[in-house]
Amino acid sequence: MYRELIAGFSLSILSGLTVSPSMAVEDEVRGLMLIIEQRMADPAARQEAMRAGSNRALLCSYCHGRDGNSVKPEVPNLAGQNPVYLLDQINKFARGERENFVMNSLARDFTLDDKVNLAIYYANQEVRQQAANEQLAETGRHLYTQQCASCHGRQGRGTTEYARLAGQQPEYVKMTLTRFRNNANSPQADSSSARRSPIMESIVATLSDEQLEALAAYVAGL
Repeated sequence: MYRELIAGFSLSILSGLTVSPSMAVEDEVRGLMLIIEQRMADPAARQEAMRAGSNRALLCSYCHGRDGNSVKPEVPNLAGQNPVYLLDQINKFARGERENFVMNSLARDFTLDDKVNLAIYYANQEVRQQAANEQLAETGRHLYTQQCASCHGRQGRGTTEYARLAGQQPEYVKMTLTRFRNNANSPQADSSSARRSPIMESIVATLSDEQLEALAAYVAGL
């Protein structure tokens, strides 16, 4: 059944080449969701995924931590992320749609099973709440409610399409928001391999460094 599901998923991706890019992306996300659900629905398969994912996570632990709680401030936490979102991001690194030398190399070498198992393993780890400046966080709360909650959720827990921000490394959040702002304000930043998001770029284009820092402080404490 699992092999049939993978085959069907592959066909949906190929058929997506004849439709609009947005439809192809939606088809891919649905395919990833089916793969995750299939693995999670079988207790034995889920247990094996957790075991195999834990072993594979050793390759990632130097930056992301053994349990997905990052050990470097500029590296994101993976613990508690939606597994479909994680699997989608790993695929984007494998294809070069997101650019990072280490992640591109690792993701290209991972099998589909590796990716699925890692996504399930990290999604089931508990993210540790980050310490945050309370005054900054209060400023960030208003910004987050107005600008971010509609996609990332009021509690910042994310979805299959949008990242979990709750408990995220504040330095990483600020760095990522700054990159989106730079992309929005620098036409030359456009690149087929750059991480772009019209929605994010439009939101942060006019925000100050202080506002970005406030947003980072707020989501870190969620």
